[in-house]
Amino acid sequence: MNPSKLNENELNHHAFELEKEGYTIIPNIMSDLDLENAKNAIDETLEQEKTIAQKYGLQNENLLMCFNAQGKHRYFPGMLTRHPEPFLVAQRILGKDMFAHNLAIRKPLPSGKKDWSKLGGHLHADWHPFTVNPFIGGKHYPLAIQSVWCISEFTEENGATYIWPGSHLSLKVPPEQPKKLPSGWIRAKASAGSAVLWDSSLWHTSGTNFGEAPRYSLVFYFQRWWVRGFNDAYRLCPPKGRQQMTAEEKKIWGLEAAVPPNTHFREMTDHQIKSLTPEEKAVLNIAAF
Repeated sequence: MNPSKLNENELNHHAFELEKEGYTIIPNIMSDLDLENAKNAIDETLEQEKTIAQKYGLQNENLLMCFNAQGKHRYFPGMLTRHPEPFLVAQRILGKDMFAHNLAIRKPLPSGKKDWSKLGGHLHADWHPFTVNPFIGGKHYPLAIQSVWCISEFTEENGATYIWPGSHLSLKVPPEQPKKLPSGWIRAKASAGSAVLWDSSLWHTSGTNFGEAPRYSLVFYFQRWWVRGFNDAYRLCPPKGRQQMTAEEKKIWGLEAAVPPNTHFREMTDHQIKSLTPEEKAVLNIAAF
């Protein structure tokens, strides 16, 4: 993993903001060249599954989407090692053994005539009832974090996400089809190359793109190591994609054993654990690692 561009105090500040407000914005983690490469990888991935995606509505006149992109283009798996800041901030909330579960491509297309009552999605909190109605102590306990990487600039004009700061602490599910949006929202506006992180319990919905160009974005889902994801990321990641990943990338994406070593042996280094025989691991109650 590359060294972070942010120091410990800056990483901790973003983690504190994420806990308190439910979101944080990390600016300028990607260079212009990184953005160009990301756009090319997005377009190539969308093109290669265009026929099936159009058949089932994942690509339409308003939005082009793709799930589990981490296994569909060689550029994507290493993004979290090349630009580790979002991952490092999320670790401060979800624990050092957390992993990335899914990478989604979202490319909203220009929608023509402006109608500000028209949203790009529905108001929701992810993974409820588990994230919104937690089972630990009757108070909010974060299980997952979304990290939206702005490959294009996110503006009010092109549909920057609506978010409700502090709503992750309400322990309430947002109204499903409100006649008007509840008060308290802001737009998650950010420059190209930035990452917007939010607690998955935070109320949010996407805006409609009224700009003149597509809005490119990548959505990383981070979760605690013991949380089962909303799809089988291992089987849905093509074998070729898994084979091309480095050992570090596989670990980050949860494709190696996601169960951390027994806490009694936390003082053992990764190298020491890997050097154990299967019989030794079984005796010591350490999962394959």
